[in-house]
Amino acid sequence: MFKCFLKILFPFVTALLVSMQVVADSQADFFKANEYYQKQDYDNAIKLYENLVKSGNISAEVFYNLGNCYYKTGNVAKTILNYERALRLAPDDDDINFNLKIASLKVVDKIDAVPEIFYKRWIKDVASALSPDAWSKILLSCEWLLFLLLAMYVVTRSASLKKISFVLATVFFFFTIITFLLSEKSYSMTFVDQHAIVASVSVYVKSSPDEKGSDQFMIHEGTKVDVLDEIGDWKKVRIANGSLGWLKQNEIEDI
Repeated sequence: MFKCFLKILFPFVTALLVSMQVVADSQADFFKANEYYQKQDYDNAIKLYENLVKSGNISAEVFYNLGNCYYKTGNVAKTILNYERALRLAPDDDDINFNLKIASLKVVDKIDAVPEIFYKRWIKDVASALSPDAWSKILLSCEWLLFLLLAMYVVTRSASLKKISFVLATVFFFFTIITFLLSEKSYSMTFVDQHAIVASVSVYVKSSPDEKGSDQFMIHEGTKVDVLDEIGDWKKVRIANGSLGWLKQNEIEDI
């Protein structure tokens, strides 16, 4: 019986030990990469950070440190790419936001964004003010308050309390809907909408997804684009001023 139990338990124990070893190795690589960075050995630091990313050990700190290394080596595209990736995981981080703004000054293309309708701009600004996780917590709180107010309305026998709870429940009902929509917008902006960074030093955006397409305009490394569609090895992109075109997949890197 005991031997049978050991046979069943052995694979789970082995898997646990292997996973613990992997975590330990990843932590060791992270600390070693940090040491390389402090010694200004940026090439070796980059290798270790990139290995962590490839192995799935990603975090805002890993991407942020990787962006710092690429900034020191003068790679504009990789710098902005990793800062943007870090920002998706930690949108409220002041250091990431500041460094991204500094790195963006090195981008050749200075593209004026298309003015948005005021209410769309307002919704986007409010939604981006908090992370998706923060909006979810606010939404959950609103739902609980709404439930408690409805319960008070049903249970209480006081006419005045019924009136107050009904009015407050109505207010929180609409507030819950608004919070839900903002939460959805924040999540979409952070995890659903596809963006990429131009990796080539300079590249022409094509009018169609093939080499025979006419050249629409040129953009340079580090420029951020919205990815709208994909056909084979080509991706349809939009830049900040609303201009559209097609780029090869190997000319951009997804954030």
